[in-house]
Amino acid sequence: MVSGVSPVSGKGQVTIPKEIREFLGVGPGDRVVFVVEDGKVVVVKDGVVKVSKLLRRQKPWPVDPLEFQRKLRSEWV
Repeated sequence: MVSGVSPVSGKGQVTIPKEIREFLGVGPGDRVVFVVEDGKVVVVKDGVVKVSKLLRRQKPWPVDPLEFQRKLRSEWV
């Protein structure tokens, strides 16, 4: 089992302990989801990946990934 302790700040913020971040595989910019189950809070990595992040992995692209995403959005409307 992996566990960690972190204080709650005056703004209600909590730093995810390093051991938990490593276990979840999360880093700066990643999102986590908080779920209440049976009176406990479960933290899981968000499975949603931004289109722009996917497009950056597919380089080289003839157009900027964000421009491509904007073009797709304009076609959906």
